[in-house]
Amino acid sequence: MTGIMMFRLILFYAALSIPGLLGKAMADPGKLDLIASDLEASFPDIGHLSAAHFADMAEQDDGIILVDVRREAEYAVSHIKGAMRISPRASAMQVAEAIGPNAANKSVIFYCSVGVRSSKLADKSKDALQAIGAREIYNLSGGIFAWHNESRPLVDESGATDLVHPYDRNWGKLLARQGSVAMRPERRHGQ
Repeated sequence: MTGIMMFRLILFYAALSIPGLLGKAMADPGKLDLIASDLEASFPDIGHLSAAHFADMAEQDDGIILVDVRREAEYAVSHIKGAMRISPRASAMQVAEAIGPNAANKSVIFYCSVGVRSSKLADKSKDALQAIGAREIYNLSGGIFAWHNESRPLVDESGATDLVHPYDRNWGKLLARQGSVAMRPERRHGQ
């Protein structure tokens, strides 16, 4: 990640954290586009897919491995159907081992909340994944937040859910449907 991009993210996070000063103005789901463009510029060696492009790709291509790069608690609240969770702290070798022989001739798509952790892990793992046969490495632009903001489907261990983990209170301001923000999975009748 470039110094300029890191500085912009720090300023952005600070602005989200100061409610009376800039936080309210910065609490705008549209700011995900700014983050996504910064990440594309900072990680040019991986592809970056919009939520719409990924949805089309997933419908037409069974050669996809989807990797959720968030903490267990975030993944438990919701994730994109078919995603496998890998720790954001995993090494390139750990990613390659987790995906293993399934990578042959497939596209590997990483996502997290907004794309920072997933861009880092995708970039760090690119060579190791290509060495085991992956054809392309992508980051989902805007992460699960962009996916959720476009009302695309999410699941938890029980099935379909509308909930999404906010990462933290400040980054969660980037979610368009604040009523769907949850720090824990929803309890359903019969559980």
